Amino acid sequence: MPAAAFGRYEVRGEIGDGSMGRVYRGFDPRFGRPVAIKTIKSEYLTRDTRDEYLRRFRREAPAAGRLSHPNIVSVYDVGEDYLVMELVEGATLNALLKERRLALGEALDLLSPLADALDCAHRAGVVHRDLKPVNIMVQPDGRPKLMDFGIAHLDTSLITVPGHLFGSPAYMAPEVLRGEEATFRADLFSFATVAYEVLTNHKPFDGDSVSATMYKVAHEPVLSPRQWRPDLPEAYDAVFGRALAKAPERRFLSAREFVGALRGEGAVDPDSVPAAEKRPGPANSETLPLRAGRFRARRRAWLVGGAALLVGGAVVARVQMLGNDPASTTLRIETTPPGATVWLDGLVVGQSPLELKNLRAGPRHLRILEDGYAPAEVSLELGEGTTDLPLRFAMSPTTARLTVRSEPDGATVSVDGGAIGTTPLEQALLGPGRHEVRVERPGFRAQTRRIQAGAGQPLLVALRLEPLVDPGHAQPAVKPRAALSASPVPSPTPLVEGALVELDGTVTPPNRIEGRPADYPKKARKLKLKGSVLVETIITEKGEPTEIRVLESAGTLLDEAVVEAVRGWRFEPARKGGVKVKVRWRYQQVFER
Repeated sequence: MPAAAFGRYEVRGEIGDGSMGRVYRGFDPRFGRPVAIKTIKSEYLTRDTRDEYLRRFRREAPAAGRLSHPNIVSVYDVGEDYLVMELVEGATLNALLKERRLALGEALDLLSPLADALDCAHRAGVVHRDLKPVNIMVQPDGRPKLMDFGIAHLDTSLITVPGHLFGSPAYMAPEVLRGEEATFRADLFSFATVAYEVLTNHKPFDGDSVSATMYKVAHEPVLSPRQWRPDLPEAYDAVFGRALAKAPERRFLSAREFVGALRGEGAVDPDSVPAAEKRPGPANSETLPLRAGRFRARRRAWLVGGAALLVGGAVVARVQMLGNDPASTTLRIETTPPGATVWLDGLVVGQSPLELKNLRAGPRHLRILEDGYAPAEVSLELGEGTTDLPLRFAMSPTTARLTVRSEPDGATVSVDGGAIGTTPLEQALLGPGRHEVRVERPGFRAQTRRIQAGAGQPLLVALRLEPLVDPGHAQPAVKPRAALSASPVPSPTPLVEGALVELDGTVTPPNRIEGRPADYPKKARKLKLKGSVLVETIITEKGEPTEIRVLESAGTLLDEAVVEAVRGWRFEPARKGGVKVKVRWRYQQVFER
């Protein structure tokens, strides 16, 4: 029998029973709305693993609640052992694909918002780890929603069922099957398997047994999707060859880029896929230019961060240059700091600063990459007979750089339980957040330091290691200390109005009561700019946004429009236990041309 309630949420019936959890239809009496309540199956937790799993659940599940995207199922609340989510009516993608095959345009229209949703999650640092058609809801109006952020991203190693494999091998990346940590690139592999199935109604890797399927995922190249659906574009062979590459670094860098390739934006070079992963045929013997699609300006979406794109006057300066080839143009690229790797239309063309001459006119796709910095990505249209003004990128750091020194040298350095090198250790990259650094060497007492890393912050840990006492030498007797009288446990510091707190499940988030989204700048419209801007601000206890900063840039024109709009907004402030508090709050606006 299901529980009558979870916290304040009333149970009205059971919706589904999956391999890991149960979902109930519920009701929230405070807001008078229906909800979905998802729980973990307690019978899959042993006495030894239950406490550890629930500890991880309470630590990690709130990350799902920070995701805000129209194509991600919203998480309203996190309890001790349950999630309260938006109740979505409709059918799973899995059920839809069993009923019929989708037309090509319908399939791409379904995949595009899912790609944006997945990229949004990756920007927030959340990896799904279990993408598959059954975790995608399609509403009656055709809008899809990604589900299961929260429980799906928890480590299932603590859940044990004899003879049962958690996860779906047909949708899992090869490195995950090998036991490696799932990253955003594993999510992109899973998303590509879903896209393949949406387009063909067949899985790209499907065996007669679990072991046969796992072998195909890990070792066999993907079948041409045109084997199942001959009307698909020939270029799809190269697109899926890259999206489902065995090596993670050879895959597309974002879900949006992958779907853009399916829509025919840019070009896919089959040489980016190793020969062992290619199917024979014309699609793998030459570079296949895809038809030129509509102009798009988009950004990499797997890291929270951004690179401000500064355009010296205009993206395309239509200045007729007498004596030049009217069908070619020059593009100059500069970055701060210099030395970043520049990709043009999927190929590495050099390091910044860079001047590219005799480029053909038309749509081009530019990507800038540098270790420790958020990648920048933009599409633009080069006009014939023009010399384009420089594209300048101010790269935003996404990692801290850690230096560890010890006396004596040669000590092992571990961060968050994993060894990363020995002292002296220089410029190791750390993600933002709290980390535990442990330094140890045989014969010396290990030392631990807890650090807070911020993007772009240099960190130094310098330690003098103490030798362990030789047990063969007698130690002087130590006089026992007098018994200490019991002292009362200090009471927690009371929460005061205006305190800065983390926006988690215990906090009622701020609610905008005044202000509207930024208007599309006229100058940006003339330049054909299109993209997404993500900003973070602190909402004060008075409901005023302060310390606004851009985390994902679409160029200064669009960035400044969003910052200026947010600056004028007013909010009902966040509350914790009835007390008005400050919180960090994020807002994303997508500009369509």
